[in-house]
Amino acid sequence: MTAGRIAAALLWIAGVILGSVSERPAPAAPRMVDGLHVLAADFHVHSFPGDGALPPWTLAREARRRGIDVIALTNHNHMLSWPLARWTTSAATGVLLLPGQEVTTPAYHMTAIGITRTVRWDVSAARVAADVHAQGGVAIVAHPDERAARAIGPAFADVDGIETAHPARHAALRTQRELDAAVVEAMTMHPGIAQIGASDFHYLAPLGMCRTYVFAREATADGVIDAIRAGRTVACDARGQTYGDARLVAVVARDCAAASAAPAAVQPQLERIAIVSAWLGALGLTLLGPRRALQ
Repeated sequence: MTAGRIAAALLWIAGVILGSVSERPAPAAPRMVDGLHVLAADFHVHSFPGDGALPPWTLAREARRRGIDVIALTNHNHMLSWPLARWTTSAATGVLLLPGQEVTTPAYHMTAIGITRTVRWDVSAARVAADVHAQGGVAIVAHPDERAARAIGPAFADVDGIETAHPARHAALRTQRELDAAVVEAMTMHPGIAQIGASDFHYLAPLGMCRTYVFAREATADGVIDAIRAGRTVACDARGQTYGDARLVAVVARDCAAASAAPAAVQPQLERIAIVSAWLGALGLTLLGPRRALQ
């Protein structure tokens, strides 16, 4: 092995190591308010294998970087990544992962959190909610527009939460108006419905871009599910706006504003050095690698 190849290999290894250091999660600061755990959550996350780019263990690390305590894996109409999450993601990450599904129909979407098996998608919204509840989970209406609101109709009374804060809110004024109208309709039928913020992460938008602050009696899956059922949540959108009970909003308004203003908690300088080192090292290994004649 030539000196050039050795140098390139060392440069690549240094980039990988620095990248790992730069992505080291910040330690979580436990917080209690009136005997309740205040947890930041993203209840609409797509993962690999499935509809998202990142596997569960990487999502857990990214969640910690973004100040998220709880994420739900909600791929479209399947739960293929959940067994992988159970087998590979350690509690040492400090992030609680919940099983879920985005029940996806032509007319509406609904996230099912805390379920043990997939939920049928080819039934009414009321049937979906009933199936989710039979499994001990909670049903959350996902990014409802005008069409979805019509399809869900009276079933707003049966669901546990609604995505008040979703990236679609910031896409267009019409989308925002339709979402607000759906929230008003849901709250008319179910005044205590949980206000949910979620990123709908697939590939590009940051995890936790919109998030939920959960006030749970226990920092466990059961505690989080119970808090959603009881409506002890505050939704936080990408612009730092909060939605929910005024008493709970007062507790987390500053957290929401800070989360909306801050990028992922990565050391920028170290990250840049890591990226440059890794790419230069990989390029050097490619250019200086052994030459083989074509057969």
